[in-house]
Amino acid sequence: MISDSTLKQLVLDELRWDTKVDEAHIGVTASDGSVTLSGHVTNFPEKYSAAQAAKRIRGVKAIADEIDVNLPTEHRLDDSDIAKRIAHVLEWNISIPDSNVKAKVRGGFVTLTGEVEWQHQRAHILQQVQHVAGIKGLSNYITLKERPTPVNVKKEIEAALSRNSEKEARQINVTVSGDTVTLNGEVRDFYERDLIEDAAWSAPGVRYVVDNVRIA
Repeated sequence: MISDSTLKQLVLDELRWDTKVDEAHIGVTASDGSVTLSGHVTNFPEKYSAAQAAKRIRGVKAIADEIDVNLPTEHRLDDSDIAKRIAHVLEWNISIPDSNVKAKVRGGFVTLTGEVEWQHQRAHILQQVQHVAGIKGLSNYITLKERPTPVNVKKEIEAALSRNSEKEARQINVTVSGDTVTLNGEVRDFYERDLIEDAAWSAPGVRYVVDNVRIA
């Protein structure tokens, strides 16, 4: 069991090591494996990178991201300008053909809506849009298009889990109800949890994943 003080220091060290993050204005508290990030950064990608850095630390079981984005004056844009830039990102992205994704911008906070075929496309859009200048926050309400769910989708997901890691797969219970997959069990860290969730999302017909996997 890692002590709160040790876990806090490990996260601080990782933030300091990550060249995408300026840790000078980021605060860290830790309690029983739960880490809270506070303070402020100068752009949204840095906020995202700080949370990802904390996820990499063994012993972190949950993260509360309370970091604010304080844009420098020269990087502040009108909502209409931000929306135009996002529209260009979506228009020229070959990974999301025929996309009907829309972006609503209010006070620098972006809300994405629309439909795509696969979860990896939804994640890709989020990754691309978050680097647009002027953004303070980003909410992803993009949904997946409805499609038939194969009868054997549970076995397909379990097989995918085994291909990634047979040991972890044995500790995960997969339940399928229509187009919804529910995951239960325990893993050692966020990395393993993300692999398991990605495997579930990759199954055809899956539109929702309820991730109840705990980090032990």
